[in-house]
Amino acid sequence: MSMKLTWGVLIAAWLLTACGVSEGDFVAGADPDPCEANVSVCQTSAGCIMGESKYLEGNFPGFRSFVVTTPADTGIRVKLFFKSMVHPGEDTEIIWYEPGCGNSYHYESMGADIFSKAGSNRVFSQEQKVRMAGDHLIEIYSDATTHYFARVELEMP
Repeated sequence: MSMKLTWGVLIAAWLLTACGVSEGDFVAGADPDPCEANVSVCQTSAGCIMGESKYLEGNFPGFRSFVVTTPADTGIRVKLFFKSMVHPGEDTEIIWYEPGCGNSYHYESMGADIFSKAGSNRVFSQEQKVRMAGDHLIEIYSDATTHYFARVELEMP
């Protein structure tokens, strides 16, 4: 192999790794869930029950909801990998509900560019600690224009 070709291969490999997290890296070790079920929670329904071993795929603008079951005092990190980044929109909101939906916690982008917040990894994440054990409804609203993958990570007490 010529020296010119070897350097070309090395530079190409470096450029691929310099771009951050790939779609394959983001979903590695997890199974896809179409999240199109009808899971009863809080006098409404969610699309699926999510855990660390699952991921879902979708498009914004729009709405997505799912349930995460946790012990008390657990951090629930919602992570979005932006496969495409057409427009960051003006309003992205994530709501974490305690079981029974009496209490909730909110993240609101308030006009911030969520694509910029995702950085070169294209991964946007927000975490909220929930106090009670049980089924937590998570709702995500966004007017961004993007194709995304979503996962959750749990930080146990």
